Amino acid sequence: MSTARPCFLFILWLITAGALALGQGVPAAPAAKQSPNHVPKVSQAPDGPQSDPSADLPAVALNFEDPKPIPGVPAAGAFVQPILCSPDGIPFVEFLMPKDFGPQSVYSLNPKGGRVYSVKAVPGLYDVSFLRGFFVSDSVVGLLVRATKDKATAPNTVSIGPGFPPKHVYTGAHYDYLVEFDRDGSYKKTLELPEHYDFWKVAALPDDTFIALAYDRVNAVPLLLVLDSDGEIKHPIELPNAMVGNPTMAQGETDGMRTEMAAESSMSWWLFATARKDILLYQAHTNAPVLEVGAGGVVREVPLQAPKGYVLDGIISASDRWIMRYRREGLSDGIAIDSRPEAKNYVLYEVNPLDGSLEREIDAATGPFYSIACEGDGVMTAFRMDGKKMERETADLPH
Repeated sequence: MSTARPCFLFILWLITAGALALGQGVPAAPAAKQSPNHVPKVSQAPDGPQSDPSADLPAVALNFEDPKPIPGVPAAGAFVQPILCSPDGIPFVEFLMPKDFGPQSVYSLNPKGGRVYSVKAVPGLYDVSFLRGFFVSDSVVGLLVRATKDKATAPNTVSIGPGFPPKHVYTGAHYDYLVEFDRDGSYKKTLELPEHYDFWKVAALPDDTFIALAYDRVNAVPLLLVLDSDGEIKHPIELPNAMVGNPTMAQGETDGMRTEMAAESSMSWWLFATARKDILLYQAHTNAPVLEVGAGGVVREVPLQAPKGYVLDGIISASDRWIMRYRREGLSDGIAIDSRPEAKNYVLYEVNPLDGSLEREIDAATGPFYSIACEGDGVMTAFRMDGKKMERETADLPH
């Protein structure tokens, strides 16, 4: 395994991961073997060429009110999508701080007092440069990082850019680690993940196992793996053909290092969300099927409807439903996008989790649309910056 991911991959990740200014969006192979628990995908008739599945659907309005400051959370001008939420409805967000090269910490936006979970607080690891992902469960916050346990450094230092202090070059082998914290912010343990793969995302399943998205550089293929509580591989899960069969991913198998790096970096758009206590794997900016993964790695592939002219942008964490954010098809990833609700570049819909069909539109015209974080027990939670403090707002979302 290489000792460090190429720098341009991180820069591309920072662009494509969805770094957003608060209040306005800033864009920043053979599949794995089929799981023995695989469940056939739900069938769904395709829409006609002129049909719009969102036509004549009911709509419900969100009225965000009663903003409350969140103590313990510093001022930040931008955050990284996706936002994740704990099972009890607390948003967890990666904020981009001015003096950090990439996201370094996750903050819980608990109205009783926010907490920080930082790569800088990990004992025994060196050269932990940035977060590669995180997850939240009932009792644990997990940070996915790349680092080394060898504290040896080269005699010289390097500069990563204006305004940043020189960095030591750590010469030891670098690997992927899953660092666990208790929900109160105290360090719990570090798991070293299998060294043969590059890990991109990890999420916690309901039975204390993990689901992990990884890339096998030897065979140039993406993998979806179930890990046990010690981080060891239990078994793979088959990825949807719509994700592994796209041209960028397929060319990574045969066309050399450059296309392999492009294929791996395209996995920045493959994201996890929590809904109905299970994990949803989806590919942003497409209408590829959603893969629902439950305890033990039981999977269900669900085709997804979208309003005409829109593609899936993100999934809102939810306790007992599916809530999808769509974005207008064809929007550029390289320029700022107007995320105000009236611009209709982004829209929210509740989706039937059984067959992926649209059920109703969710009108969020009165709130901070793009920082809507999660739904829990019929309450939607969002956050915004008000001057120098972070505020939390809520709105009722009845069934």
